[in-house]
Amino acid sequence: MPRLFLALLLGIALPAQALTFQTRMENVAWTVDGDKFECRLSQKVDGYGEAMFVRRAGERPVFELSAWSNLMRPGPAQLFNDAPPWRPGTAAQLVGSGTINNGPTVLRLPYQQAGQMLAGLSAGLQPTIQRGSISDAGQITVVVSSVGYRQAWDEFQACASGLLPMNIDQISRSAIGFPSGGAGLDARARQMLDAALAYIEADPEVSRILLDGHSDASGDRLLNRELSRQRVLAVQGYLVERGVDEELFINRFHGERYPVVANSSAEGRAKNRRVTLRLERE
Repeated sequence: MPRLFLALLLGIALPAQALTFQTRMENVAWTVDGDKFECRLSQKVDGYGEAMFVRRAGERPVFELSAWSNLMRPGPAQLFNDAPPWRPGTAAQLVGSGTINNGPTVLRLPYQQAGQMLAGLSAGLQPTIQRGSISDAGQITVVVSSVGYRQAWDEFQACASGLLPMNIDQISRSAIGFPSGGAGLDARARQMLDAALAYIEADPEVSRILLDGHSDASGDRLLNRELSRQRVLAVQGYLVERGVDEELFINRFHGERYPVVANSSAEGRAKNRRVTLRLERE
């Protein structure tokens, strides 16, 4: 009589069965691909899915684990860098914890933990994720092999060296400042606009550039609105002179209406003198 059927018949609980997903050493393959916007360093994990380090333009690497059919129960998972079998006696290094989610990408980790995983791989250790199964049948373990990592890391670094200085989200969160008043662009403003320009030139899907001009609350309200207009035109003029199509721009001038901080100090007023730039894609 089969053991499972006998156990069910007698009401006896079977011991939990742990499952480990790991690619055999001879089959481990790292893949590096990307462009000016993003670089990816990935490894297929046999039977489970794919482990990937992703570095976007202007950011540090993060880690993503995707599953073809996830067996892990949603919730906190243990993360550590473990020693491979050929390094007995080497202690595992705790990386912390992450949250297993439903969906194809079951785990996302920020740079703090992704960086520890990368350091572990460089030291010949294997990033490992553990979480109970969805059926409470035992522990599920996913192992990322360190075999062949050093060459792949060099390729990943080469890709990263070609990334743009900023990504579209960073550009849209940035403000072109006018800390000294007036509508002239200082060196910092030009540097930020050059980063935005590099992105605009690289991404043919940029369809609109939204510029919003602001002032502090000093002086006459109508003059402040005019000053915010001049700041927008200064930003637009800088980009147009460098080849950006003038028809892409949508300009708005708000004067003192939308401060980001109180105007009660010189520092606060300097922060409110700004133009925000947002890119929209098709």
